[in-house]
Order: sequence, then structure tokens, then C-alpha cells
Amino acid sequence: MNELVDNKVINSSLIKTIDLGLGCAGFFSMHKAPFTHTPIKSRIFPHQSYRHVKNTLMFALTSGEKLIKITGQTGIGKTLLINDVLSTIDHQFYAIKIFNPKISAKNLLCQIIDEFGLPYPADANVEQLMRLLRFSLHDHYTKIDANIIVWLDDAHLLPENTLLLINKMGEWATPSRPLIQFIMSGSTDLDKKISQPQLSSLKNNIRFSDQLMPMHKEELESYLESYIQSIEKLNEPQFTPKALTNLYRYSHGNPSWVNKLTYQALLQGFGKGQRTITHHF
Repeated sequence: MNELVDNKVINSSLIKTIDLGLGCAGFFSMHKAPFTHTPIKSRIFPHQSYRHVKNTLMFALTSGEKLIKITGQTGIGKTLLINDVLSTIDHQFYAIKIFNPKISAKNLLCQIIDEFGLPYPADANVEQLMRLLRFSLHDHYTKIDANIIVWLDDAHLLPENTLLLINKMGEWATPSRPLIQFIMSGSTDLDKKISQPQLSSLKNNIRFSDQLMPMHKEELESYLESYIQSIEKLNEPQFTPKALTNLYRYSHGNPSWVNKLTYQALLQGFGKGQRTITHHF
């Protein structure tokens, strides 16, 4: 990594007097700090794997699949992709997003029921909550045509009982549609988790599954150009072929790592007064 980003930093007087992000952006003629560590929706770069997984997810949802699994390494862009898909089809679906990866089976039911604004006894057990939710979903579809999606992020951390509950609810359906559709996204540890014998039924019921992969090396330069252009550059920084090689080598094509390393490289260029990013940064 030192070939791309060395250990030198901008001198302390600059650190005290300049906001590094804005100062760096101004140096490269950009109106805001470049390359946030986490990719954001306004700067989506649809690389090959992104397009493939997006198409898989959209097809699975619109064809009525009950259980869908999306995996990928941390920082690869799963959350960005799923939000992208849900915003595209939001006129057909109502999405409930669960970002508590250790949620219990009972609390999952309560959170979904809360979305419908329905009261329930504080001491209701799982079976009672399941009956209430199932009735509510049937009632929902007599009034509103939008399909219900529950998206559970970091699903590899979900307790076993919660996964078993999801499998049971995934079997609910009318003659024409599922009562509820689940998207489970997480690291590749999710594959290992559902391969346990006690979760074999869940694994067998997941018919649509895909893994978001890093971008290819040849996509990296286009990714950088797309990202820089999204913040209205005037004079974009230049990356030498060796810099691009090292950037891919250390990031492995993971967008979050590309952003982090590129930001560090730009800060070094800013500190040295150089707009060309070389392998020495």
C-alpha cells in the first residue's frame, strides 16, 4: 500500500488552518470533498457485477419470489444496490427495512406489525403475533395492491430462531401472490449459516440468490472518472497507469476501499501540490 499512499502527511500548520476535505477538493477544482469512504446513491457506478445482481433482484421481486438472498464482502455496495432497486420499484412495493441484525423472532414480528399501525398485547407470544400479522396481510391486499417486502440487512448475524421464523412466513401466500417477500443481505457468512442442518429448509426455499462481486480491474478507471464527474470537476486529477495498478492491487476492486485509498492519494497530492497521482502516493 505504501507504493500508492506513503506515510507522509500534510504539514501540521496546514492541518490546523485548512479543512483537508474542502481544501483538497478546491485544489482539484471540485466543489465538495471527493471520494467518501462509503459509496452513495448519487454516485452509483453500475459495474458488471452490480448490473447482474440488480437485474437478478428486480426479476426475483417482480416475479413474486418469497425468499431472496444477496451476499458480498463488507463495503462492496449491497446496501446501495438494494436501496437502488427498491427506489426503482417503489410504486409497486412497500418496503420494511430491518437494520437490527440481532433482532429476535418476536421483535421482528412486532416491528412488521407496527408498520401496519396495529395494536397487540404486550404479552402476546410468537404464535399469536404470527396469526395477527397473517390476518393483517390478507386484509392489506383487499385494500392496497402494493406487495410487502421485508429487507433484513446483515442477515448473517440473525439469530437462528429469527431465520426459522422467516422461513415459516415465506410460505404464506394467496393463490396469486406471496403475502410477504424477504430480502436477506449479508456477508458470505450467511451462506455458511444457512448450510447448517437445522436451517436446511430455509436454504432449500431460497430459489434466488446472488453474490455482489468487486469491480474488474479494467472498470476501475471508468469508476474514478464517473465519481469525479459526479462532483462537477473542472480539472480532474490524473492517475498514472502505475497508480491505477496499485490502487486495484490494494483495493481488490472493492468500492469502499477504492474510495478510501483514492482519497488518501488525493490528500497526498494536495499536500505536495501535484495534480497527477502516481504510484509513489
